[in-house]
Amino acid sequence: MRIVTLIAIALVSQGALYGQKKEEPRYYTDSEVPKHLININMYGQPSTLFRRIGTDLNGNQPNVTDRFVSQLNGDVGLAVDVHLRPLYLGVGMGQTWVNYGHRNEDESLRQTRARYWAIPMRAGLVTQLSDELSLEVWPTVTYRKAISFENSLDNQPLSSGFSPSYWTAGVQVGASLALTDRLSFTLMGAMDYGFDDLEAGTSLRSYTELPLFIGVRTGFRIKL
Repeated sequence: MRIVTLIAIALVSQGALYGQKKEEPRYYTDSEVPKHLININMYGQPSTLFRRIGTDLNGNQPNVTDRFVSQLNGDVGLAVDVHLRPLYLGVGMGQTWVNYGHRNEDESLRQTRARYWAIPMRAGLVTQLSDELSLEVWPTVTYRKAISFENSLDNQPLSSGFSPSYWTAGVQVGASLALTDRLSFTLMGAMDYGFDDLEAGTSLRSYTELPLFIGVRTGFRIKL
């Protein structure tokens, strides 16, 4: 009786398997696969600013008597990326707000505020982990031109004692998450290192300090 029952169960199971509808794999031609060659990025980048003290021609560090006070900085703008396999190449336009201070030996604080036009240029490597998620690395070079520059000594825009423009180079590393077929959310860590003293020509100090920006870049990307 037990053998008959086992045989009956086996026959029923085999019939159920044969009765199931088999799903055939679906294949796509190149013309059916969506190709997005241009991306438009809307971004914001809160960051903080650190300094690196420049050395003289002999590599000696100068004597520094003040303390650098890091504060909140920010970038906003639009950028366009073009997919030229295997790289993405992009350029943008935005503005940068810079805030920092110097605390002197007598504990007085000299506050500096500046605003710049920013033209970021970058090249990207994108690794697609799934249909929705990708990892991205973007080496960047940015040119910034001063719009206004002032400090707390006179609280007036300065006409001298600051660099009218400067360059930075850095990297952005993070991910993008597809919300729809054409809209993605991006989140990346960002680092920018400046090659020029923001206060070049100032009489308030004798040494050179170079800016280092560390922040988080976030925004939305539209694929065209």
